[in-house]
Amino acid sequence: ASYAMLQALTGVRYDAVDKTLYIDSKIGDFTSFISTGTGFGTISLKNGKPRLEVLFGSIDVKKYNIFGK
Repeated sequence: ASYAMLQALTGVRYDAVDKTLYIDSKIGDFTSFISTGTGFGTISLKNGKPRLEVLFGSIDVKKYNIFGK
């Protein structure tokens, strides 16, 4: 349930097949926890620019899709 709240507010969703990270923030700029099957860390959005910091494992992102602001 906690992850659902993070996803609802930040719109962060990772597609491991396409290696795409989707962001559709309802709250503007943010920093949030992200966890995937291969790693975890933080994802930030500031002034429309994403920043992924992997703290353990790996999260292979080839593309960011950023929607609404």
